Amino acid sequence: MIISLANLTTLSRLAIIPFLIYAILNEKYIISGILTGYAIFSDYIDGIIARANKDVTKHGELLDPAVDKIFTISVLVAFVEKQVISTYVVFLIVLREMIITWVRSVLVNKGIVLPASYLGKIKTTFQMIGIFLLTINFNFYGVIFLWISIFFAYVSAIDYFRIFYREKAWI
Repeated sequence: MIISLANLTTLSRLAIIPFLIYAILNEKYIISGILTGYAIFSDYIDGIIARANKDVTKHGELLDPAVDKIFTISVLVAFVEKQVISTYVVFLIVLREMIITWVRSVLVNKGIVLPASYLGKIKTTFQMIGIFLLTINFNFYGVIFLWISIFFAYVSAIDYFRIFYREKAWI
């Protein structure tokens, strides 16, 4: 089986994570900024590539958010290790992601597919800006953007829970 260009782009984001963590932990701000910029750009472009090539697959639809979560958690844990951000920041982000992943999975089992909400996209934008700012050593602003992303993360979660409740997904 040949891997599509879109999935290869997604996998390349996964492949850079160890190098990015090394750059963060060793205060290589230019390298970590470039790698983070690449990760953000490749996350944006992989879906465009898949749609342009008419190569949108279930595999890719599952791979992309998994790699996004691995990227985000890995980078944030590196900043916890450096004592730049609080463990609570990572906890709140991971908690929301795992709960929403569970809600979406339950709904998928009922035949309901929920795309990312508008507020969820705003959350991701603030989160990626925050991570980028941290990787280039603009820590004060990076932390502020992360807290703003956490606010949007939990506000957007309300939408998911409304649908979960409306569809009586727990039954």
